[in-house]
Amino acid sequence: RLYAVLAYFFQQWMEVEVKESKAICIWSKVYELHVADDHTLIQYYRKRISCSCLDKKYEEVKSVKKMGLCYNPKCSLPGRKMQRSKMFYCTRCCEVNYCSVECQKNDWKKHRQFCNRIVAKKAAFNTSKQS
Repeated sequence: RLYAVLAYFFQQWMEVEVKESKAICIWSKVYELHVADDHTLIQYYRKRISCSCLDKKYEEVKSVKKMGLCYNPKCSLPGRKMQRSKMFYCTRCCEVNYCSVECQKNDWKKHRQFCNRIVAKKAAFNTSKQS
């Protein structure tokens, strides 16, 4: 897992700082990969390793439901995890996800500051790319 987290972090850092092709590094996604289920982890490596060495392992884990991490630190779910396809994303910044609308509302006071910074960075990035 550590290798996947480090690789993803450096990929994000390169896109933001070197290539300037993204506005921000998505830390919630880096952390989510750190606590990822086997399906997500194997799929991550499989997309980046150009050989068939992970095909058998992927067949074993593809039935495992992908789990996501609720961004609300006070989430009552065990490990703050739930099936990713049932999660809700912040529609404003599109960077964090929640297990429910209630969890999202409960976290809004804390998330609002982060959300405002992300939206501002994305807007400035898009403006600079247009000029």
